[in-house]
Amino acid sequence: MHSLASLLTLVVFLSVAGTASGVVIDSGDGSGNTTAPATDPGWAHVGLRGGLTAVYLGNGWVITANHVGEGQVVLGGVPYDLVPGSAVRLQNLDATYADLKMFGIYPEPPLPALPIASSVPFNGAPLILVGNGRNRGAATSWDANGPPPPGPIHGYTWAAGTSLRWGTNFAELFPPDRVFGTEVFGSWFDEDDSAHEAQGAIGDSGGAAFAWNGTDWELAGVVIAISLYGGQPAETSLYGQITYAADLSVYRDEILDVMALPEPDGGLFAGIALVAVLARRRRARRSDAQCTPTCGLSAG
Repeated sequence: MHSLASLLTLVVFLSVAGTASGVVIDSGDGSGNTTAPATDPGWAHVGLRGGLTAVYLGNGWVITANHVGEGQVVLGGVPYDLVPGSAVRLQNLDATYADLKMFGIYPEPPLPALPIASSVPFNGAPLILVGNGRNRGAATSWDANGPPPPGPIHGYTWAAGTSLRWGTNFAELFPPDRVFGTEVFGSWFDEDDSAHEAQGAIGDSGGAAFAWNGTDWELAGVVIAISLYGGQPAETSLYGQITYAADLSVYRDEILDVMALPEPDGGLFAGIALVAVLARRRRARRSDAQCTPTCGLSAG
């Protein structure tokens, strides 16, 4: 299926239209995986943000895609309000902005801090993707070329109804270029490739990509975009599509700087402290940088 990659001509945000939707899974009838997996990497940390998705990091701080935006977050059915003035958009090493945003919520959720990856997932690393999900619909196929080979591309339509859902995949794509200004890694949607093969869908922006580092699960990415085939039918997930997640190892220093601030219980403090602390960190990161953020990434 990867030989069809040349047909993947569009990359889109996962919040452009329609109701909230999340990972489409290939297992069973597609409606499962709505409770934590047996090996839980951080299910309770993933919640609703305006019908889309956000991830609670710890110490009162949340991360999501910048295009999702800040606001109230619902975790485990409990709403947590935005700390006014606490939002900060994360930056690349060259001081350009990434499609990532952190902000404070209160009261502080009773959850431990998530481990954040310090390096990009290895090629083939198992992933657990979590997002707020449309149910999977009927099986479908689409033939981009008509009667001549290759044959049709198979997949699924989307059905009505949403829920928090997890699925599995592998880190297997490491683009040399940024996606929407963000350093990313990707996963292919392949038939029967992992136990609950998952693909992001519209509305899944801000979802979690947990990666196995060889000894433990850690938060390695935030889902920001998917690829589409040129002319792909609307509201479908087809084999060979890609889910892109922001590579948090690139932004880890800045994330930890924000999380190290005192509990964000006031917007004025948050605004002043963030400007001072992040300015220092960014100057240090730029002076220490010897190459672009993608210099250590391998081809998938």
